Amino acid sequence: MINNFFFIIFPIVLYQLFAIAGRQQLFSKHKIILTALFSISSVLCVLFPYQFLSEDYIFDLRQVPLIVGGLYGGPAVSAVIFVVTSAVRIGIGGDGMYIAVLNLLLVAVVVPLLRNFYLRMGWLAKILFVFLVSITSLLFNLVAGHLLFGDPIHHIVDVWLMLMLNQGMIAAIAALLIERIQRQEYMLNALIKHEKLETVSHFAASVSHELRNPIQSIKGFVQLLNNHEYDRDRQTEFHNTILQEINAAEKLIEDYLIFAKPAYGRIETIHTKSEIEKIMNILGPYAAEREIKIVLTAPEDGLRIAVDPQKFQQAVINIIRNGIDAMPAGGLFSIVIQREKSAVLIKLTDSGSGMTKEEIQRLGEPYFSTKTTGTGLGMMVTYSVISQMHGEIDVISEKGQGTTFTLTFAAAE
Repeated sequence: MINNFFFIIFPIVLYQLFAIAGRQQLFSKHKIILTALFSISSVLCVLFPYQFLSEDYIFDLRQVPLIVGGLYGGPAVSAVIFVVTSAVRIGIGGDGMYIAVLNLLLVAVVVPLLRNFYLRMGWLAKILFVFLVSITSLLFNLVAGHLLFGDPIHHIVDVWLMLMLNQGMIAAIAALLIERIQRQEYMLNALIKHEKLETVSHFAASVSHELRNPIQSIKGFVQLLNNHEYDRDRQTEFHNTILQEINAAEKLIEDYLIFAKPAYGRIETIHTKSEIEKIMNILGPYAAEREIKIVLTAPEDGLRIAVDPQKFQQAVINIIRNGIDAMPAGGLFSIVIQREKSAVLIKLTDSGSGMTKEEIQRLGEPYFSTKTTGTGLGMMVTYSVISQMHGEIDVISEKGQGTTFTLTFAAAE
């Protein structure tokens, strides 16, 4: 009986592994796979029956895949399982062949008719229903054999009661397993949906907070310009400040768009060293103001990687700026480029305040920032664009000891 039990349970587990889409409708989609797996299950049960109580009683659980398949897959699934199983049973021949096929036909016709009623039940009622249907199908087999072929009943009532109990329990276990899988997948789907809504909520709060500052600043300077109380030089200063605030707001919106709707740019093969040197030139004044020295160590050949240059630059700038901001008292920022087998590693190390393990795990999450005034958007964009370019990010940090970001890309020849 153990082998038949395995033949029934294994396809259910295997189906879950393949059913990666339509999680909330597990066992109602992918009916071709469902049909194939339960057909194989039923055939294996027929080919490898088990002896019950004594060698006089040979039994198998072929009806269980047919019942479960009909209830969860519908008439088409039930019909295919019936045809395949009946063909194998007829090929084997022997006594009881006709009553066996007749019984399979009855199950294949009746069970799908009960499907809509079954799917509206609670999980406990479903388990009991499958148990009763499995017992009823065997009871019909016993009665039909007696009426059509004169098979004795009173001598083997105890045997058939045990067979009914076995089949009913195994069918109930199969249904319970399916219901548990469906429940888990439904909860997972609900959790994913909740996380998406929470992310949208965080985005909305972040956009509102970040855009309010430049808008209020612009509004204030426009009001000052309308007063006409300032000289031309002062007005020019106000205009420049307004433009800076507009550019800041525009940059913020661009970052949100990059994260919310990633756009794939043109992938090019670049010299890593040359690209990093460009970034150092961009951030040089920003670092100098904070008395931070950026040092680059790289092989002369530069090492090549295939990336979107603009996105690569944006991601690295975000990391370096965060590192610079983590060193308010000044310090050293180290950049090391090296090759490791078929990969190029870019190590970005600051000597700042460092992070805890919990903070490292939350990097790239919506609305998380190690800075009191930050929104975490920069690191969200960084993780997003690095992933788009098939790169990896690894972070090593210790509180008070600084942080090292390691970017890994496949080496381009």
